Amino acid sequence: MKRNIAVFGPYPPPFGGISVHIYRMEKLLKKHKIPYTIYDHYFNRKAHVIPTGKSALWYLKFLFTNKHKVVHFHQFFKFHFLYYFIFSLLNRSKIIVTIHSERLLHYPEVYKKIFIFFLKHTRNLTLISVSKNLSELLRSKHINNLFLPAYVPPEPENPVKLTFNDNKIHFLYNVSRLTKESAEKIYDVPLIFEFLKQHKDKFHMTFMVNKISSDLVYLNDLIQKYGLQKHIDLIYDSQLIDYLSNFAFLVRTNISDGYGVSLQEAMDLGVPAIGSDTCVRPKGTVLFKTGDLEDLTEKIEMLVNSNPEKLLKNREKLDFHLKLLNIYNNLLSTS
Repeated sequence: MKRNIAVFGPYPPPFGGISVHIYRMEKLLKKHKIPYTIYDHYFNRKAHVIPTGKSALWYLKFLFTNKHKVVHFHQFFKFHFLYYFIFSLLNRSKIIVTIHSERLLHYPEVYKKIFIFFLKHTRNLTLISVSKNLSELLRSKHINNLFLPAYVPPEPENPVKLTFNDNKIHFLYNVSRLTKESAEKIYDVPLIFEFLKQHKDKFHMTFMVNKISSDLVYLNDLIQKYGLQKHIDLIYDSQLIDYLSNFAFLVRTNISDGYGVSLQEAMDLGVPAIGSDTCVRPKGTVLFKTGDLEDLTEKIEMLVNSNPEKLLKNREKLDFHLKLLNIYNNLLSTS
């Protein structure tokens, strides 16, 4: 068995919360000379990165060909829970599973019981939750887990300087995979569009989205529906951190979320952040009531009339990435 780490999840492009986390952790693995292989959920191939191409056959074969000592799965599909359980029965590898959202909290009770059963009976498992609420639920079900948001401090690689030819307040909004369902049930895009529609004389929004995995026809139709064609700029398939410094603040309106890494990124780069209170957010985030347009409007007005340094004074300097490195090293060193 190879004494190395196998990491399963999306690798950029496209850029999203999980893929950016894996991309940044790769740099740390190299820096600390920890041998690794990344198995990309999509089709990227480079040194140490192997594409799985979303192939069910590929995952089936891996059950019998795995030779890694530690395998770290980033969970984002329902069937993954069953896969981890089966994988643990057929392999002696140490398993890490990171659950990246609170969706498990909202599944029908019968599904929840099934998924919790699989987690309870997955052998050699180190379970990580990026959500404090989910972590507490799992503990109430007698499932040991670590609360460890998937955060690695940002270091802009190719910072972009934008020029705005108006006197409006420009803010940033980003999502990963945009569809009609995710826009309405996860991100609550209509909420921020309604805010902008009512305040388009004062504000201008830049919307970052992944072109590869998004429904751009739906997005453009939605922009037209709210009459915002001249009030939204679109940026595709780019890193959030390379653009953040251009904006007065970042907004995250999610109805369902796990933590909100982008909020912490913004604050670490000196940009105030406002987020819905749907979950435990990074300290220093300006919170508004989830789905509440009036409260969102009040909090944005408060934010733009406040000293940014005062807003950012409560943010934390986080070391979640170093804790994950310690987990890797500890599992690699055990027999």
